[in-house]
Amino acid sequence: MYHITQLPNGLRLATAELPHMASVSLGIWSAVGSRCEREGETGISHFLEHMLFKGTRRRSAAQISQEVEGLGGYINACTSEESTCYHARAHADQAAKLMDVLADMYLNPVFDRQEITRERRVIKEEIAMTLDQPSQHVLELSDESLWPDQPLGRSIAGDERTLNRTRRRELAGFHAR
Repeated sequence: MYHITQLPNGLRLATAELPHMASVSLGIWSAVGSRCEREGETGISHFLEHMLFKGTRRRSAAQISQEVEGLGGYINACTSEESTCYHARAHADQAAKLMDVLADMYLNPVFDRQEITRERRVIKEEIAMTLDQPSQHVLELSDESLWPDQPLGRSIAGDERTLNRTRRRELAGFHAR
């Protein structure tokens, strides 16, 4: 059974105890996805998702990965039209450490300019892979036809023109919203 708890700061926690499991799965879901993007921001939610793994005030990108993997854990994220989720899994006795890493990523990203340049290339490769998959490309074209001139009609991953224009200022500003 799931329990929803709302903290005084408005944060909602969903918990489910599974006593037979030796692992813990943690996630931070934000109600921010591509539908929240303004004209000229196509793909910024997805770009932000990538950048939160690229270093914080306390941890480098390598340290984020090493800390979670050092626990025998797993960390990933995904962006949709409606939300972005950052999630991780490790042995249950590592829950506090895992949550510390996730919270640090979410609250304290540094948006390093070199990492932005690298991730821009990675995202362009992801876009190219989507365009090479006819079934995925048809889904994007369908969304574009169903919701023209609206955020839901634009690619979650973004487009090359917007990616090329997105800088640290835009990413930090979107994160602050």
